[in-house]
Amino acid sequence: MISSPTASARSAGKGAAPTGHQRSGRRWDKAGYVVLFTFLALTAAQCVRLGTAGLLVQTAQAEVERWTPTSRAPSIAEIRRTTKYFTESLEYTPDNPWALEGTGALDLARMRASRVPREAHAAARDARARFRQALLQRPTSPFLWANLALTKLYLGEIDDELRTALRHADELGPWEPSAQQTTLFVGLAVWRDLDPALQQALAKSIERGASRNAKKMFEIVKSYARFDLVCAIEKYQPVAAADCRKTAETAKPGAPMNKGYRQ
Repeated sequence: MISSPTASARSAGKGAAPTGHQRSGRRWDKAGYVVLFTFLALTAAQCVRLGTAGLLVQTAQAEVERWTPTSRAPSIAEIRRTTKYFTESLEYTPDNPWALEGTGALDLARMRASRVPREAHAAARDARARFRQALLQRPTSPFLWANLALTKLYLGEIDDELRTALRHADELGPWEPSAQQTTLFVGLAVWRDLDPALQQALAKSIERGASRNAKKMFEIVKSYARFDLVCAIEKYQPVAAADCRKTAETAKPGAPMNKGYRQ
């Protein structure tokens, strides 16, 4: 019996070798699996790095919180131990702005704790570099701008960068107590180097500060004897009345007003 051409063709098709197109498709399938596996492996590794870096930052912040509520200066040993956590975090994520900010704050703590001027100056320079680097990642953080301004004050760098830092800190954190206090401290220190617009901005910050942290704001103002900035503000009267009254009684007509330490 003679088979039909159609049946012969089907039989031949079943035993035929894969075409070049089929082989190429299989190779691409295997390559796709390899690429996908590699991508997933890299993603998992990145997640592990980020998680580890975050855990180290949290550990460091917990250390800082142990001494912050007591308002005491940390010891050198505490600073070094906490810095180690931030440093290890930066080994996993070199541009982590929170780790950079935390390290910069500890650099300032190291500066205050040091009794060697050269070491203190070097610590302040380190802090400045950390805050600048962190601002590349978080340019809208009022705390970073305020700390940069503070660091430049310690370094004696009274320039446009400091004034810009003060302006950004005030604009970005108008109701943030810590940013307000740092900005006020720096602003009063360099008052005569500020333009009228920035002086006015700081005066308004003092007014806002009366609503939430009048006592701390007044302590800063009092340290510079700038009672003229608070005595007319009603909300400061509970903490400032006695000093304002004494200042009014002892003031001499035409006496120059305290403009900060850079007179």
